[in-house]
Amino acid sequence: MALMQWIHRASLALNIDNDALAVHRDGICLRFSQLGTLAMIPFAMLHLVNANWMIFAVNLAISSAMAANAWSLQRRSRAALPFWLLCVAMIAGVLTSAYFQGSYGVLWSYPALFMFFFVLPRRQAVALAAVLLAGVTAVAWVSLGGPLAARLLMSLGITLAMIHVVLNVVGNLQQALVTQTITDPLTGAWNRRHLQSHLGQHGLPAAVAPAGHALLLIDIDHFKRVNDRHGHDAGDLVLCRLVAAVNARKRHGDLLFRTGGEEFVLLLPQTPRDAALQVAEDLRQRLGEAELLPGQAVTVSIGVSTLQPGQTGEAWVKSADTALYEAKRQGRNRVVEAAVA
Repeated sequence: MALMQWIHRASLALNIDNDALAVHRDGICLRFSQLGTLAMIPFAMLHLVNANWMIFAVNLAISSAMAANAWSLQRRSRAALPFWLLCVAMIAGVLTSAYFQGSYGVLWSYPALFMFFFVLPRRQAVALAAVLLAGVTAVAWVSLGGPLAARLLMSLGITLAMIHVVLNVVGNLQQALVTQTITDPLTGAWNRRHLQSHLGQHGLPAAVAPAGHALLLIDIDHFKRVNDRHGHDAGDLVLCRLVAAVNARKRHGDLLFRTGGEEFVLLLPQTPRDAALQVAEDLRQRLGEAELLPGQAVTVSIGVSTLQPGQTGEAWVKSADTALYEAKRQGRNRVVEAAVA
């Protein structure tokens, strides 16, 4: 139990679930296989000339596997040899080279270590890196002596730590960029692009989602008057305060999107019709009573639509928009439910 807790804490500290290279891994594996093949062949030939048969065989096997993978990946097929198996072969090659060649063979530990984190999911890479560190240290202890083995372990450990630092920085930057592309910069709400992904425009159609999801289309009444009378800074303040008020009311799983100038969508997952109408009415009252603009009441109109069986995401939003239009037509500052076909 204590060991598992220690492993869990170490996993959190290393942040190994942040696999920043995952989306680029296919391209990385292809380039690595191509370059690795070219790099390994001269060494295989050198060991053939020097009659180092064992090391020649290992080099030849690894370069052949890389060539086969490069050919398969170039054709957009699955790798001929799984890369985790190729990495295991790399460990065997490093240990063999370290045993027979001493310090010259040990040097292969460093490119092998980097290879793991580029071609494998990060958890697998960490596991194989631990095996490599333990194995090469043990072999170095036997062939090169304790002092050099200890220095090797420390230098490899520092290299491993720096790899994690770099990957974490890349992952954080990547996440920051993703967040920027799906967040409204003014209010901090999600933007229309992120809404589309939830409605199935870039994934499964919303029609396959379980019944019971609801959508609230919220529009600020007479927002143009706010901008005309008080300026756009005041309008921006109203938008930000509305988002803050909705965020304070919504549940953990609810999602708020800004889809237009003064228009917002609130997705309510697993919310039946009656509960969605109650949320909408509560929000309308709260926002009307909130001081969104000092000295002036600001109200909202809300269209409510519950996802129907077979309904697409586009049709779902359109039905809420029709209900919102009806709320505006009836005089604003009210909630209107979309008609069910």
